[in-house]
Amino acid sequence: MIEGLRVRELPSRLHSRGYTVELFEADHAPTLFCARVHHLFPGSVEAWWCRESVPERVFCLRGMIKLVACDRREGSRTKDQVVEIYLGEYRFREVEVPPGVLLGWKAVGHEPALVLRCTGAGDEGRRLSAEEAAVPYDWEIVMR
Repeated sequence: MIEGLRVRELPSRLHSRGYTVELFEADHAPTLFCARVHHLFPGSVEAWWCRESVPERVFCLRGMIKLVACDRREGSRTKDQVVEIYLGEYRFREVEVPPGVLLGWKAVGHEPALVLRCTGAGDEGRRLSAEEAAVPYDWEIVMR
């Protein structure tokens, strides 16, 4: 696992009307943040970007995504390590990606995915082309 990358299983409760998923508890809630929602068609890939100074928190609210992260931080014990994490309506999770780690995802399955991204204020991050990112990853295969 990439140093500083955290995955938290989200508590969910099934009830007669459907289910409830807790995204933020008091001890996990950000203070000042920017939130964006991405709607991805099945098979769509969004990659790569990187936050410079604040972590990014990712939730998949509908459908499923394959989130891929690559550590590009100088001096990190896990530099150049690549990880793949599945999350979404079959496994509600929060993934916190530290600054300096490249991030991307793909909507998997036959349904669109709805992804919520939360970041601290003041870091727009930067987008990288596939060539610039040079992540050794093929979106069509599944890592083991």
